[in-house]
Amino acid sequence: MFRTYFEYRRRRKLFEQYLSGATAEAARLSDAPAQQSFTVERVEYVLIFVEGEKPEHISAMVGQVTEMAMSHDGLVYSILGALVLVSFGGAPGPAPAAGSRAAFVTHLSGELQRRVKMVHGAADAHHGFIGTSLRMSYSLLLPRFDAMLGALSRLEFGRVEEFVI
Repeated sequence: MFRTYFEYRRRRKLFEQYLSGATAEAARLSDAPAQQSFTVERVEYVLIFVEGEKPEHISAMVGQVTEMAMSHDGLVYSILGALVLVSFGGAPGPAPAAGSRAAFVTHLSGELQRRVKMVHGAADAHHGFIGTSLRMSYSLLLPRFDAMLGALSRLEFGRVEEFVI
C-alpha cells in the first residue's frame, strides 16, 4: 500500500514538471484526455537527416544531434531512424532564447558538416497529445510536413535549406 502511494507521488511530481495538472493526471493514469485539445503556437523547427551505413554509426550521430539540440534549448520531439525533429517552442515551459534555432543550425553544420542535411524554419504548429488510449504521445503537427520531407529528401548531405511556409 505504501509502495503504491509513493509511486503515485513520484509519478505525479514527474509529470507536473512538464504538463498542466489535468493533463499530468490523465497521463499518470495512462488515460487519454477526455478531449484532445491542441495548442497553436509559432514554433521554430529543424528537421535533420543523418548519414550512416551502420546502425551503430547512425545511432552515434543521432546522439550527437540530440545533445547539440538540447545544449541550444531545443526540444527533440521525435527520432525516427536517422530522422530527427527538433523544435524551439511548442512545449509547456519557458520559451527558448531568440536565435536558438540559428545557433543550433550553425553549430550542427560546423560540427557534423557533410554527415547531415537539414530543413529548418518557423510555422504556426499544433502541439498536444496525438493518438488514442492504445498509443498516444505528446507531439508536434507542422503544416506542410510532407513538403518539408520532400525538400529534405532532395538535399545532398552537407546542405541546409530554410523552408518557408
